[in-house]
Amino acid sequence: QWYQRRVRVSQENVVTVRETFLPPSMSLVEFFNRDRHLDSANMFEVDSDCEETLDDAGDDPEDLSCYSWYLMRLMSVLLVQEKITTFLSDIGITPADLAGMSPLLASSMKTLGGWWEELLEQLERAYPGGCPEDLLPEPTPGYTVQQSVSDPDCTPFRHHNQTSLNARMLWHKLATETPISEYLQTKQPEILADDVCAGGVRTAFRGPEGVSSFSCYQNRVNMMVVTTLREILEIDVKTCMDRDKGIREENGEDGGGSSPFVIISNEDNKPSRKNLLLQSESASISSESSVDVFNQILKRPESGVRCSTAHNELPLYLTGNTDGYVKLWEFGYTHHLAKYGLSGNRGRVTSVRFDPLGARFGLSDTNGAIGMWHTTVSSLTPYCVLNCHDRAARDFAFLGSASVMASVGSSSNNRNVVIWDTLLPPSECAVKKFQAHEMGAMVCCYSSKRQVLISAGSKGDVCIFDVRQRKLQHMFTAHDSAVRSMCLSPDEELYFTGSAEGDIKSWSFGGAGGDQYSFSFGEGHKSTKLFSNLPGGSLKGVMKLQVDAANHLVSCGADGEVKIRLLSNMM
Repeated sequence: QWYQRRVRVSQENVVTVRETFLPPSMSLVEFFNRDRHLDSANMFEVDSDCEETLDDAGDDPEDLSCYSWYLMRLMSVLLVQEKITTFLSDIGITPADLAGMSPLLASSMKTLGGWWEELLEQLERAYPGGCPEDLLPEPTPGYTVQQSVSDPDCTPFRHHNQTSLNARMLWHKLATETPISEYLQTKQPEILADDVCAGGVRTAFRGPEGVSSFSCYQNRVNMMVVTTLREILEIDVKTCMDRDKGIREENGEDGGGSSPFVIISNEDNKPSRKNLLLQSESASISSESSVDVFNQILKRPESGVRCSTAHNELPLYLTGNTDGYVKLWEFGYTHHLAKYGLSGNRGRVTSVRFDPLGARFGLSDTNGAIGMWHTTVSSLTPYCVLNCHDRAARDFAFLGSASVMASVGSSSNNRNVVIWDTLLPPSECAVKKFQAHEMGAMVCCYSSKRQVLISAGSKGDVCIFDVRQRKLQHMFTAHDSAVRSMCLSPDEELYFTGSAEGDIKSWSFGGAGGDQYSFSFGEGHKSTKLFSNLPGGSLKGVMKLQVDAANHLVSCGADGEVKIRLLSNMM
């Protein structure tokens, strides 16, 4: 109660009411600590009258050096980071603008990042083997790990007394709002680089025609969309991400005659959104020679898809078509949510990307233009259109924020790499133009950790640009043919290039003296002329590369396959 009401009645029977402010008797922190919003009586059955009973396994809530407390401290920092990041994204503030708008908040975010790294290092140092096997009780049959840890009874604190109540409530809070299940697995022996090159390649998908692109749902890397020039398929490759189940390696060990790839059925299988994203129903597809199992599949006929990208947080992805349009899809839905395109004579879409926060996205086309849209705005009209190259724009990358980007393509004056600032007037938004890549640039990516832009050309040459000084650091020849795809590792210590001939190579940053060649994966995706008559032209070599947070190098190409390589030791 924040005020009291005083009523006075005068001699003339006039009622006077006066409200007086009362200062609070306790702070909000004390109030919420006293009045718990979780119904502990129902969720956690604790009998205060009974004596303390212990299970044979589990952690002691008073032992702050156990694995559970290490993990809860780590997840608490992550939860705060996610809450602040979500708030900043909702109000349209990018990380690059945060330092100028709120230096205190930017410093706090930097401190949280330092805490995260320190806590993660402590966890890995204290428990190098990962999660103890007896930390949690046996999961409920048919439930995933995330669904199991969300159960209030699935807790490492199985001491039935009042002391463990607070620890169990905190564990349940973090288990329902953070990806804590990712740290509840025992670490497996890492694969050496020699083993990867020798054939540690796993085929997650193989189709009857070339794969033009793929994208992974960021919050669930096993959810993948695969695009060809005829259709879009959504598949769950959880078994393919597992190192011990459902994967056949290319070295001839077929595991008793089973096929080393997922067979896609011709029958329409259209699961609901709830089943696709939240449940783990599995479907078995049979062929004449093999039976393979995967969780979900959704098939849509869509011709001419050349590129795709997934949203940073939401279950959304974009596909770019040869007709010049970009469509926005949601995982699990059969129809697209929106359709975007530039006005006038539209060229073939060559690249689509979301900005670092996912609030904006853009496309590049063969007419040399780049268009930008707001993801959360229903308007189909682009808020920004840049005429970047007079021949073709092949790719672009955001340089740390949604307003600064780099485009690569082909121009008549050989200025094939350009840095843009969309906040400047149209006549001045081209901040810097570089003369590079004699026959045109094909792909690019940006390392925020090193502040460098990496571009690759149609003659196999790679250029490294220092964005801060706006100059070319060095260049070298990476492949004998055009570089069709490129990506960075999560720690930005390595980057990978894929050529039109189908080989994949990894490189480490070497500074001004030149980047260091690590090793080659050989013919990852052989070129083929089989699909040259399909809409949009032929597919050549490696069409896309991506390294997920679990250090899986995923690639697709003209041979119709999506392959996964485990790079734990390399990272």
